[in-house]
Amino acid sequence: MLGIFLLLVAAVVMGGILLVQALQVKDDLQGAKSKIGQVVPLMKDGDVAGVESLSQEVLKLTSDADEIVNGPLWGIAGAVPWVGANVTAVSETTQATHILVRDALPLASELLPLADPANFKVEGGGINLEPFRTAQPKLPELKSVFDEAKSHIDRIDLDAIHPFVEDNIGQLVDIVEQATPAIDFAEKNLPMVLSMLGGDGPRNYALLFQNNAETRATGGNPGAGAVLRVDGGKVEMRQDQAALDFVLKGPKGFFPQHLENPDEEKLFESDTWKYSQNYTRMPDFTDTARLVSGLWGKTVGDRLDGIISVDPVTLSYMLKVAGPVTVEGEDTPVTADNAVKLLLSDTYERFGARGELADLYFAKVSAAVFSTVMSGGWDPLAMLEQLQRAADEQRVYAWFADADQQAVAAELGVDGTVTTDNEKVTQTGIYLNDDAHSKLEYYLSNEMAVTCDADKRTMTTSITMHSAVPGNDLSHYTLGMRNERWGQPRTTIMLDVIGMALPGGELVGSSPAKGDRDAEERVGTYKGRDFRSMVVMVPMGESRTVSFTTTVPTDADQPLQVRYSPTVTETPVTVDASCGSMFPAP
Repeated sequence: MLGIFLLLVAAVVMGGILLVQALQVKDDLQGAKSKIGQVVPLMKDGDVAGVESLSQEVLKLTSDADEIVNGPLWGIAGAVPWVGANVTAVSETTQATHILVRDALPLASELLPLADPANFKVEGGGINLEPFRTAQPKLPELKSVFDEAKSHIDRIDLDAIHPFVEDNIGQLVDIVEQATPAIDFAEKNLPMVLSMLGGDGPRNYALLFQNNAETRATGGNPGAGAVLRVDGGKVEMRQDQAALDFVLKGPKGFFPQHLENPDEEKLFESDTWKYSQNYTRMPDFTDTARLVSGLWGKTVGDRLDGIISVDPVTLSYMLKVAGPVTVEGEDTPVTADNAVKLLLSDTYERFGARGELADLYFAKVSAAVFSTVMSGGWDPLAMLEQLQRAADEQRVYAWFADADQQAVAAELGVDGTVTTDNEKVTQTGIYLNDDAHSKLEYYLSNEMAVTCDADKRTMTTSITMHSAVPGNDLSHYTLGMRNERWGQPRTTIMLDVIGMALPGGELVGSSPAKGDRDAEERVGTYKGRDFRSMVVMVPMGESRTVSFTTTVPTDADQPLQVRYSPTVTETPVTVDASCGSMFPAP
């Protein structure tokens, strides 16, 4: 009995000591957190002495806390059932915090001034590359520090700790979890980014403006474009004869291009290869890039370093940051609010049947917007947010001739590749191509939905298309030119709707079972995947839904990626709860 009593007394004493120490650790960490919040303002003010003094104060607090949690009592407490997971969580978080303050804060003191947004402003058509070059040699060391901190965070069982403990350590856990992959990406890819920006020599990029009013698989008719020369961070739009020949002659079909696989060519309309406006009909943007690059080679004689594609909605997002644009010879400035309507609707109503004038106006306005953006004077972080929004809505694509640089585009999710396996994502999607030779898709909006049947191991991807065409009182160039030949009113939106099986799967059904024109149905294999294209008519003011069902191979167990052709409005995507047991959350 005496032995048991002494053990109980010892447990109470140890528990009391542990509680006192835990409160001290809490106070130290909260004090450190409060002081760390003062670092950035001091750095912006250039107060180097203030930063060094504050760093020493923070380091004292985290050192004291780290010494406590590394004591023998915390090791014993960590083995106690129910309590141990919480003790371990606090201990590992404290050690991670100390590592970051001891090793990462001095590096941050050197890097934070470089992260001043003023260093990244685009001024006079150029980007200052020096902050990137200065940061590059410091990134491996910073990565190593965060990897060490993350090794402590990874030892925490978040499912086993008390909500109170999770609330108090959650912020640091999130910082480490989010910052580590970002630093990994920067450390690995910054040399390629510098090269893309002309850091080691000039680069030539084709810039495509995809017109959503005449929809294509990756956006729209790329009737307008430009050639950019990037050298040492400075960006300019080329106006030499070679560049103009590429931009102006290409759409006239002087230099037809072809895919490497003739069988894949049969899946698209025969005029796809003759006119560059149709090069974006393929769901895989790398196909588009190869055709455009081939056109450049035939026109100019050398190779492009990359292809970048955006749409007018992206331009409108950029104008939210860059401000209004004045176009030479025009009374109405282009703004974030009117850019899409002006470019994709008003232009065609203004020029009527003179479609070539509308296309030239589209090109002139797009170039003016780009010129304004490149002149600088706007918040670069706000611009990055808008570009990220556009990329999330699948409005931005990029391809690079260099394989390592193309890998960066893939990591950023802007490569627009149709996947051939299920290694990283399980990719599904439905793509649209205008069949009416119209600009009616300005009035098109879509919704995407994915449902699953785990027992049958099938997945169904659906698109619902809504037409808001207002009537016949539209220009000749806007209304469908092919419609009457196909027995349809000129106000009917006519689309090639493309569906594919998952990689390794099989298309086992569609709804409707057939399209509206049997002669235009195309089936085959694209990038190793079952492919089907059917013509679907969407009458004025009506909606149509098309679905494709695929089997789900056993290796298709990565997060779902749902791709689609962007319209002038956002495209909602719904993944049904029935898919939860088959695919993890992204």
